[in-house]
Amino acid sequence: MIIAFITYPVFDLDRAVKFYQKVLGIKPLFHRKDWAEFKIEGQRFALQKVNTPKMEHTGAILYFMAQPIDDNIERLKNIGAKSLGSMEIHSYGKLAQFKDPEGNIFGLYEPPVK
Repeated sequence: MIIAFITYPVFDLDRAVKFYQKVLGIKPLFHRKDWAEFKIEGQRFALQKVNTPKMEHTGAILYFMAQPIDDNIERLKNIGAKSLGSMEIHSYGKLAQFKDPEGNIFGLYEPPVK
C-alpha cells in the first residue's frame, strides 16, 4: 500500500486552516465544510472536522490508499487489526479506521469515483 494522506482531527476547521496556511506558507488545495487539504511536495496533509472539542484521539492519523476499501477492510480484520467503527462515506471519499496491536490508530482511504 502507499500513503494516501496524513490527517489531524480538528474541532474548528476554519481556525486550523488559517493556522496551517501560516505554518506552511501555502493555501490549501481545497477547503470544504468538513475537510481541507494541503499539498506538500507531492504528499497530502489533511484537516478533518470532528464534532466534539473533547476528542478521544488527538494527533496525526496515517491513511493508506485502499482500492477497493471493502476488500482491504476484510483483509485487515482477518489479520487481527481492530476496527474502530463503521466505514465512513464523505464527499472526499471513504474512510475506515483501525488500531494496530500496539494501540496506534491508522486508516484506509478510497477516493470518490469521478
